[in-house]
Amino acid sequence: MKIGRSTKRLVFDPELELFSINKSKILCDENNLSCNVICLCDDSTVVFIISVDLLWLGNKLNDTILKIISDEYSIPITNILLSSTHTHSCPYIDPVLYKNNMTKLDDTVISTVLSAVKSANKSITEGFLDIHYTPILNNINRRKSIVDHVLLKSFKYIKKIRNRPNSQGHVDNMCLTLVLYEYPKKPIAVILNYAAHPVLSSQERCSADYPGEIYKILKEYYNDNNFVTCFLQGFSGNIKPNLWEYSASLNNRISVNLFNFFFDRKHFKKNINNALINDYAREIVTGVLCSEIKERIENIFISSSIINVNLELDGNSLSKPVLHLHRLQLSEKLNFIALNGEVFSEYSTWMRKRINDDSYLVTISCSGGMIGYIPTATAINEGGYEIDRCLPMFNQKYRFVADIENTIKISFKKLFNLS
Repeated sequence: MKIGRSTKRLVFDPELELFSINKSKILCDENNLSCNVICLCDDSTVVFIISVDLLWLGNKLNDTILKIISDEYSIPITNILLSSTHTHSCPYIDPVLYKNNMTKLDDTVISTVLSAVKSANKSITEGFLDIHYTPILNNINRRKSIVDHVLLKSFKYIKKIRNRPNSQGHVDNMCLTLVLYEYPKKPIAVILNYAAHPVLSSQERCSADYPGEIYKILKEYYNDNNFVTCFLQGFSGNIKPNLWEYSASLNNRISVNLFNFFFDRKHFKKNINNALINDYAREIVTGVLCSEIKERIENIFISSSIINVNLELDGNSLSKPVLHLHRLQLSEKLNFIALNGEVFSEYSTWMRKRINDDSYLVTISCSGGMIGYIPTATAINEGGYEIDRCLPMFNQKYRFVADIENTIKISFKKLFNLS
């Protein structure tokens, strides 16, 4: 096979007023965000695997970039896997309030991605890849049923789903890593797939969060400033990094803190310093580097396809969200499945169980645009932020119906020709 790789920094106009998802002003003067591209070629075509350090790429922006690359390199759109790492420490602009800023931001993203793709395509060299596939117990479910403290004041003992560490909840802790080599055996790039929301960094300064720290660690490890890491966010819709603490302080908010002490002591850590984020990233990298090589692939064949699925809403709507199930196959045993949403982790483990035991499935969320959270039927019935409170962010009026889980599973089987 032939391999190309490239990294380009996202450099925004310093006069552009930028905000993070929590609506606070964000500084991007240190250029800590990047676009990472891996280019893979077989005898007849090429595929681009692209990862951008952004929360997500909007549908219109995503489609614009895909069309330009498809036309420029005469390849089908399905040969382009365009995803975001989903870092929350990046510009997030309301397209209604800041239309002009949105246009300038999009222009920067487009030019950066196209430049990285061009450089990756020009750096083509003969090589091979090794597959590392290992569990890394460094994430935790973030949906927990706890007593509603507001209703408790009215002597009503009712539990609701909240954003809290849930050690009993489902997680996907498999890390699938492809280490790419230039012949005879020079490491030049890594594709790393792991599931955990990048929410550790402060949202007041641009940061690639723990994926960015992974980039730095691997460059140091391989002693190569040109080493490229393409981080592909897994199905992490209900997963966060396993960094939490007990709430024990009473301070002057005695009622709230007493409630926390008796009913909900575990909270996710906030305002984490960079050293701790680096430690978190280093645990992931160490797990990969200490794992055995499961498979070596020297020759690939590229096959790609997409199934579009209209997802039903629990209410009347003129338009239904369209979920893209994007399959990219590089060998008989190596497949990628990418979805344009924040997918719950239960789907990834279900999908892996449906393919052959000796196969490898890279599960990717926030890829090919964004339609919102993709929950399970159980989660929809439970409610919570990902089911209801997040809907305005995705311009969605109604929650999904529970039957979307069955619809997605049927579509996956169809895409992979499974009975």
